[in-house]
Amino acid sequence: MRLARELEGKTLLETLQLGALLGLSAAVFVGASTQRISGMGFALVSSPFLVMVLGPFHGVMVVNFLGACSSFLILIQVFRDVEYKKILLMLIPAVVMTIPGAWVASKLGGPWLSVGIAAMVILALLSSFMVRNLRAAQSKELAIGAGAVSGFMSVTAGVSGPAIAGYAVASRWPQAKFAISVQLYFFVLAIASLLAKGGMPELHWTQWTGCLVAMVLGILLGNYLAPKIPDKFSRAFVIIVAFSGAITLMINGLTQALA
Repeated sequence: MRLARELEGKTLLETLQLGALLGLSAAVFVGASTQRISGMGFALVSSPFLVMVLGPFHGVMVVNFLGACSSFLILIQVFRDVEYKKILLMLIPAVVMTIPGAWVASKLGGPWLSVGIAAMVILALLSSFMVRNLRAAQSKELAIGAGAVSGFMSVTAGVSGPAIAGYAVASRWPQAKFAISVQLYFFVLAIASLLAKGGMPELHWTQWTGCLVAMVLGILLGNYLAPKIPDKFSRAFVIIVAFSGAITLMINGLTQALA
């Protein structure tokens, strides 16, 4: 009887572990394909599940690491077409802001931080539509501000894309050039976020294998689909993903804060 219970418990544990592995792999697969098609979305798509399975601190670290890997694998295919000057204008303030962001994440982390970040993202996206016809939308100051907000969010919430998406909409950055150029931005920023938090995430070797295989397959699918999807649909998808990620982050924060 005791042996039967032990076997039953072992079977249940193995089933849960397999389910977690499949879930992680699926989240990474969808996130990587989304990143290749639209230029962003890896963290927004994959982070909710990764955080749920691994916890907020390690989950965000894994999002940062896998996001860096995904961007790098895409970047080596398209690096010749990157708009380096435009990216550096956002990347420098973003990297600087990972330092205070890491401090805030360690000292003031919690559900209300998530709510505040989500509110900032939603306001940034909404304002991007209002300023897109103004001269300020093309200014260096707006690019620097978007980079700073994005860098802060990368460390605190593992999500750096919405602020950049808002800038892309406001400045009328052509979708095809944005999708290519932003890979360098996400790659460097993810590495900076990991360094700011002081380490590498820890996963079982089966989880690493599943995630990396899923990532490669997702990028291959994205390579196939990207040329077939018109720019206007890709841009609309970027905006939808950004809003969805912000709203999800706010709902999760409010649910935890009011529980």
